[in-house]
Amino acid sequence: MAHTFDTYLQEFLNWLRNEKTCSENTIIAYRKDLEQFGTFLTQEMLTVEEITYRELRFYMASLQRNQELKKTTLSRKTAALKSFFKFLNREGLIEHNPADLLSAPKKEKHLPSVITEIDMIAFLDDHLSGESPDKLRDKAIFELLYSSGLRVSELVDIDVRDIQKQKGLLRIIGKGSKERIVPVGEQAQAALERYIESARPILLKHAKDNDAQEALFLNQQGGRLTARGVQYILEQYVKKGALKYKVSPHAFRHTFATHLLDNGADLRVIQELLGHESLSTTQVYTEVSRSHLQQIYLKSHPRA
Repeated sequence: MAHTFDTYLQEFLNWLRNEKTCSENTIIAYRKDLEQFGTFLTQEMLTVEEITYRELRFYMASLQRNQELKKTTLSRKTAALKSFFKFLNREGLIEHNPADLLSAPKKEKHLPSVITEIDMIAFLDDHLSGESPDKLRDKAIFELLYSSGLRVSELVDIDVRDIQKQKGLLRIIGKGSKERIVPVGEQAQAALERYIESARPILLKHAKDNDAQEALFLNQQGGRLTARGVQYILEQYVKKGALKYKVSPHAFRHTFATHLLDNGADLRVIQELLGHESLSTTQVYTEVSRSHLQQIYLKSHPRA
């Protein structure tokens, strides 16, 4: 029996949330993409059951023509359609999958930003060497990001009890609520201990909710630090010249992986540490490492 588009969409979104355990950002993006597709169906007086591959191609071409979308955006919209129709077909809600042959444009290759070893050491040792509560906190934040290759969202979700479980190891709940254990280097351990002992109690005095009592990293108001808060902190250091180039907190994760690879770590070990499901996701760092080696060669070889 045919249903309305809105019913199909809601069932699909419920599946993404409950079965696929997708992030809320992914669900929001797919909802917007598919609501736009629903508008197209209404304008063309088509139903989900009637639409064909040819009409889907026309829809994607019209998006590109009218909005001049980036390839990454077009790829996401294609992925949303393919996933939506695959779900409906698998659940027996439609007889054929018109999006089965739909292909996304090839993504442009963007190598992740990486901080050099010299710049990283200078940043951590010279620019984060103060004794004030915020300096001790910032030192612990960026030492941990670099030491363990965490996503910023993972960092701000850490509670104090997670640190105390076993010295040198940290339990992280990553994307899709998947747990992994990551090592914490000696420098990061020392920075964390100093922050917890000397700085966190001072920041905690301003706490207004129970979550702050649990949170490892706190802001100046005593609340749990957010990903945007970490971004803002880094921006202030960049403005002061602590780094020679503008980077996001995520660059510390990229740098962690690239420096491990540069120094001989196995790609599958790096995949495990980063919490990547697929090795192909991790392989981008081989490109970064190769690019880094080429830069060193061009700067160092007398006849390069």
